Amino acid sequence: MSNSNSQSKKRKMVPDVESEEKIVYTYNIDMAPQDTQSSGSSQFMRNMDDSISAVESILKYTFKNKKLLEEALTHSSYTESQSYQRLEILGDSVLGVLITKFVYLAYPELDPGQISLLRAANISTEKLARVAVRNGLYKYVRHKTSSLNDKVREFVIAVEEEGEEEMVVHGGQMKAPKVLADIVESITGAVFQDCDFNFQILWEVIRELLEPMVMLNVLEKRPQPVTMLYEACQKEGKGVEIKNSRQGEINIASVYVDGKFIASGSSENKENAKLHAAEVALSKLTRLKRTTDAISLQMKGNSGEVTEIKGAKRKIHELCIRRRWPKATYRIEHELGPAHDRRYIASVQIELSDKIFFMKGEERSKVRKAENSAASIMFFSLLELGY
Repeated sequence: MSNSNSQSKKRKMVPDVESEEKIVYTYNIDMAPQDTQSSGSSQFMRNMDDSISAVESILKYTFKNKKLLEEALTHSSYTESQSYQRLEILGDSVLGVLITKFVYLAYPELDPGQISLLRAANISTEKLARVAVRNGLYKYVRHKTSSLNDKVREFVIAVEEEGEEEMVVHGGQMKAPKVLADIVESITGAVFQDCDFNFQILWEVIRELLEPMVMLNVLEKRPQPVTMLYEACQKEGKGVEIKNSRQGEINIASVYVDGKFIASGSSENKENAKLHAAEVALSKLTRLKRTTDAISLQMKGNSGEVTEIKGAKRKIHELCIRRRWPKATYRIEHELGPAHDRRYIASVQIELSDKIFFMKGEERSKVRKAENSAASIMFFSLLELGY
């Protein structure tokens, strides 16, 4: 046994060029011999028996049928052996069942929508790709596509630079390579078949692998931005459109609500740009809604009728300063009634280079109150327009 291990280590460090059919490419570039790195080679060769032993150690599970794990670690580009695609489908389905059961039992009062969101967060490509990186599974995949090495290496570096201070739920700085999520699913499928399709044994093997799980408190702090944006706008009866464009290598996503531009986000990855844009749009719309709700409450008196906002002229003045607009101007449009019972209707105007905002107020007994009435209507209208 020890002689065999010794021979395996020798094969690992000095690839046998004469027996190429036994040589496999892996993502384990960081462990490549120095002479291989200096020659400019982007691939490191590893014996599959070594890979199987390493993955069994990670899983803390010994396969009865090691061919299943070999299959689970084989990318479709390696045509000399069956690829992981069948096991990936099996693992994908089984993970969905196990995570659903876990969430269902962990949160007895959780509604179906939240169960679905928690399940999705725990079996997403982003989540499973990070499982592959965190546990080192990415190092043991057999393939013959050198371009995959670069994508995986970049993602591994990005994840390592993020550290472990905060869980990334919906997308980091770059897109997670799907192949990394695929191998977690295929390994799950391989364990499931090897243990005679026993859900309990499978869960005991992969539960630790999946840690840390995305729990409800994490999801509530960082909900899926795109989903939340659509749900929030749907409740208000508004339509959402996210448009994508590119500037060189950068993807730009722009959010429009009822045809009006709200926010944009950018990233090298299209999906992450969409996530970032949705986050900014949600933040902006949430702030606007809170302000609008507060103003609406403030504008309603005991009778339920709309009244003016206290200090509306000051609010208009502060808004103009924030927006770097010209100062608002007020004028009396009408004077009504006899001298002893004079009433006024005032207007307010903000003149910009490309548009003019103009509003009239309600009748009031004093000029100051008439101007405040006009300012109240103007302020509320500007909020409605998204200013």
